[in-house]
Amino acid sequence: MHYSRALSVLAVALSGGSLLLPFLTLPSQGTVNGIEGDAWPILILLGPVLLPAILGDRREGLRTPVALLTVVFSCGAVLFAVAKLIDAARAADQAGGSVGLGSWAILVAAVATLAASLAATLSRRVG
Repeated sequence: MHYSRALSVLAVALSGGSLLLPFLTLPSQGTVNGIEGDAWPILILLGPVLLPAILGDRREGLRTPVALLTVVFSCGAVLFAVAKLIDAARAADQAGGSVGLGSWAILVAAVATLAASLAATLSRRVG
């Protein structure tokens, strides 16, 4: 399997797993995970990145148009993850809570997905 495809699958799996981690800890409500904190729509953005990674000729990088499309969706996922991290930080600041590991894990997973998409775009043989 091409390394960019493997990294895409791993990063999307990490983002899905990070939804189960605590995104925010509040004194009044306890812990809030990614599903309760409405971070699950990131999977809608990462679905179009995962699909080409598991289909087609897995020894090669993605074709240029598909790879560029995965870059666009990955950029959207990174922006969404940053927005959720800012949202969690603001809520923690206002309520005297703390930001959890899930907020950071989903951002790392989104950045890794973007890196994999860029690697798939740049690794395609010209010819």
